[in-house]
Amino acid sequence: FLRTVTRVSDGLLCISRAVADELIAWIERQPARRAAPLNVGWFHLGADIDASAPSFGLPDNAAQVMEAVRARPSFLMVGTVEPRKGHTQALAAFEQLWKDGAQVNLVIVGKQGWMVEKLVERMAKSPEKDRRLFWLPGASDEMLLKLYASSAALLAPSEGEGFGLPLIEAAQHNIPIIARNLPVFREVAGEHACYCEGLAPHDLSDTVAKWLVLNAEGKAPQSTGMAWLTWSESARQVLNAVEKQQGYKVVPGA
Repeated sequence: FLRTVTRVSDGLLCISRAVADELIAWIERQPARRAAPLNVGWFHLGADIDASAPSFGLPDNAAQVMEAVRARPSFLMVGTVEPRKGHTQALAAFEQLWKDGAQVNLVIVGKQGWMVEKLVERMAKSPEKDRRLFWLPGASDEMLLKLYASSAALLAPSEGEGFGLPLIEAAQHNIPIIARNLPVFREVAGEHACYCEGLAPHDLSDTVAKWLVLNAEGKAPQSTGMAWLTWSESARQVLNAVEKQQGYKVVPGA
């Protein structure tokens, strides 16, 4: 697909500078190159839910979930449950935290994706299900906004991302962010997030434990003041890239 796209396109537009850099590096590694130069640009996604068409309605267990979220520090994960999002590491990390006596919640919002059958079974059988572990596969925007407003932090341990819209949504609600140290997350959040390294469960559990201490001392990075775009501003970036040819880099042709 990418080889075809890069061969026939007049230009390519990516949803972040990090993706543009990754794409350019990939193109330069290909043995067959197009003859003409290729313009590559990027833009950022908008993040104003109120200006779109938000969905409404609360799940049957909304009161139970919100009571638990308000009772103890809750870490919110948002996105389809799939391997690259880091849910398996997150669940294992929180199982270790619970074993160590930490009174924290893990709240997952996102539909079931692919290749996660074992993880779904593990969550269903967890003794912490509906106690300190909550999975809402069909939450509306209304419910999600309530969770953003009441959670202690957003947890984003994704192993690969194109942008990271939940980081922006978390910043809109002034809740802290714990994210994997990905170039795109650095691009989006900058100094407004706490970053984690490593793929082992203890890597993430240690990060969360340290964050809890820093946050209690008022020393954890805050998302307040993080820059973000409206969908109108995002569309303007796209138009500037397409109409005015305000690209990022040009990949030389063969």
